[in-house]
This record gives sequence, C-alpha cells and structure tokens, in this order.
Amino acid sequence: MKIKAIHIVFTILFLGLLSCAKDSLNNAPNTTGKGGSMARFTIVGDFLYIIDNQNLKVFDITTPSNPQYLNDYFVGRDIETIFPNPPYLYIGSTNGMFIYSITNPAAPEYISELLHVVSCDPVVTNDSLAFVTLRSGSECRTNFTSNQLDIIDIRNKQNPVLLQSYPVEEPYGLGIDSCYLFICHGKSGLGVYDFSNVFDIHMIKLIPNIETYDVIPHNKTLFITGPSGFYQYNYANIDSIYFVSQINVFNRF
Repeated sequence: MKIKAIHIVFTILFLGLLSCAKDSLNNAPNTTGKGGSMARFTIVGDFLYIIDNQNLKVFDITTPSNPQYLNDYFVGRDIETIFPNPPYLYIGSTNGMFIYSITNPAAPEYISELLHVVSCDPVVTNDSLAFVTLRSGSECRTNFTSNQLDIIDIRNKQNPVLLQSYPVEEPYGLGIDSCYLFICHGKSGLGVYDFSNVFDIHMIKLIPNIETYDVIPHNKTLFITGPSGFYQYNYANIDSIYFVSQINVFNRF
C-alpha cells in the first residue's frame, strides 16, 4: 500500500474528531487482562477467543475449571493477531484487518475488512482509530520491501477507511495510551510517538539498547517483550521514561 497524502481540507474536517481519541481499552468493561498487539488469544468477560492460521475459536470460560468449546469461525488465510476493544475484535492477517462484533459474545459476527499488501500485520485500536504496522520479511511470506504504519478511521465499523500511512523502521508490535503510540522497532529499540494530530505523527523519543517485539502500555508502565527478556519502563512523565526492571529470558521469538 503506497504512502498516501490527505488533502488539507480533509485534515481540517477530521482533526477535531480523530485526534488523540481516548484509549477505551484501559477502561473497557467486561475485559479481563490486557493483551499485546501480537497476541493470538484474548479474554473478554467470560469468553476466550483464540485464532489459528485461519479460524477464530470461541470458548465459554464461565467455569474456569471446565471451559466449554463453542464454535469455529473461518476468518481468512494467514491470520496472525487478535486485539479486543469490546464490543469488537480486530483481527490482523498478512493481507488485511478484519472487524468482528461480539455483541453476542458466544457468536462473533463478521462486520468488515480492510485489505493491504501482504506483510506482517499487528493492530491496536481505540474507539475511533486503528493503528496497523506493516513489516517486510521472509517470515511474512512476502516480497513487500517497505515498512510502514497505517492509520485507519474505524468510527464506521462497516466501512473502515485508511487515513494516512507513514514509513517507519522495522515495526513489530505496538500499543497506545491517550495521545501516545508506542512502536517496537526490533533491534533499534522502542519508539514513542505523538498522534495528537493523526496527519502529522512524529517520534518524540526512542528508547535504544533494547530489542523489542511487543509492548503493552498500562497504568503508566510499559510492559515490553523482546528476544532476550521481559522489561518494564515507567512513562508517567513522557519526557523522562525510565527503566524499572528486567527478567532475562533467552528464547528467540
């Protein structure tokens, strides 16, 4: 998907509606825990959702000691990630993002999709925007040579619209909190971006000397996973993010 520019009039019309939307997942009801953008399963309320290469599987875990398998739903080929923002699930594949409603949590319903070039594709959302990173690489089974961030308007769930694309370096997982977007850049570290203007996103900080794979921002702590361990950073003051702790786990992703 080529980098796209948005006309200045369009920018003026949408800035007030889309800028710095609240990260609803931090306060979403009926959500158990908080998963990362690279996750392949998630829990919402009393239901567990798991993706395999092509299906969405649903389990009722009302009784944790006796989970009940309910059904499979075919999503598409090369399904990679799942991210909840109730009452919706956002599913990333190597060729697009799919939106499913879980208004009836036992029976997810397909709503829409937005396709892109074949590449690795994690996704995170707030109430009005979805953020998708596209990465080249052999593990993504693609000859795609660009690395980019796509920003998608998801206010109309039946018709998600690509707003803007930005080139970024080797993007992996990502997370959002308020006006800030955190993107894992592999061996280059973790980038912190300000998206208060979605048409002029810019990096405000790079946390170097750490190889990053996925990140969960929660309660002003960044929970970061990488090939060699698990890290915590405090971002209560976005201008002075500092290291808190590390657990070494020498296991490549």
